[in-house]
Amino acid sequence: MKRSHLIILTVLASSLSFYACTQSKSEPLNSASEEQVVYPAVKVETAKPSQELQIPGELESYFETDLFPKVNGYIKRINVDIGDKVASGQVLAVLDAPELSLQLAEATAKMRSAESQLNTSKSVFKRLQKANQTPGTVSPNDLDIAHSKIVSDSLTWLGTKAVYQSIQVMTEYLSIKAPFDGVVAERRLSPGAFVGPNDKSAVAIFKVKQENKLRLRIPVPERYINAIKLHQPIEFSVMNLPDKKFEGKVSRISHNVNKQTRSEIVEIDVPNPSLQLVSGTYTQVSLPLQRNVSSLVVPSSAVATTLEKCFVVKVENGLSSWVEVKKGIESEGKVEVFGDVKSGDIVLKTASDEIPNGIAIKTKL
Repeated sequence: MKRSHLIILTVLASSLSFYACTQSKSEPLNSASEEQVVYPAVKVETAKPSQELQIPGELESYFETDLFPKVNGYIKRINVDIGDKVASGQVLAVLDAPELSLQLAEATAKMRSAESQLNTSKSVFKRLQKANQTPGTVSPNDLDIAHSKIVSDSLTWLGTKAVYQSIQVMTEYLSIKAPFDGVVAERRLSPGAFVGPNDKSAVAIFKVKQENKLRLRIPVPERYINAIKLHQPIEFSVMNLPDKKFEGKVSRISHNVNKQTRSEIVEIDVPNPSLQLVSGTYTQVSLPLQRNVSSLVVPSSAVATTLEKCFVVKVENGLSSWVEVKKGIESEGKVEVFGDVKSGDIVLKTASDEIPNGIAIKTKL
């Protein structure tokens, strides 16, 4: 009995000793504090960013117009067809309007009759003046009447002459002429077709385009507008000539932002004497951009974009703060930012919406 009590006491003592040793070894592990995460950060800098923007464009004719007749008539003759080169003032088609010819003949007769009457009145007045050299031969009243007759006949002649000239101008519209040097792009009607301004379903006889000089129109996104300058050089290529590069200079800036696309149209004049380029062709344009003044830039990774906002994580007094910004020119791993930030501000090098707003944060530049 005494022996069994001794064995029990020995086992209890061993257990207590093992528990004490185990407890003393585990205490340092439980007391160790977890290390805080350190986020890389950068300072907001000022720079004049530059970028070569790749943007699609479209070539258009320098001038393009549909030719409609100004008088009613039938197409008598067509002198050109699609693809033909035409010169300014060249007669492209001739109309036939017999009633207009009759009106011109009538106006001519009336004008000549009025002119003859005016000449007669002038002769009578001159004879009266000559006879008046003998005192008492012609009364002053007869002279006044003769002079008034000249004035009346003169006004009648001027009126008939104006009618004649207006009808003569209308007959000149029977010849459809090219308004500028160009190419006939479309011919929509044939000889015998009735045309005229009174036709409710009027169709243009021709479409003429100036192709020896083209306009390259490119839509520049809103955020790059201030970086575009007049006369700055550009380079572009077309799909049908992929191995060839063409050059030009910015000729016009519309100064009008399209509300739907949020872009502004920029035009480049492109000489095309050999007609190698074709209007309507899509192009790929290399447009160099550079700000005139310094802007704030950060690494591209410092700007986070979500469905709701675009922001940087600014660190101030050890606290994170989401600052909404707008991006500008982006090149060489850096991006222009516009918002409530200034040069020297500390922002996280890699922004993310997983970093809560307003928490204590440790950074390292």
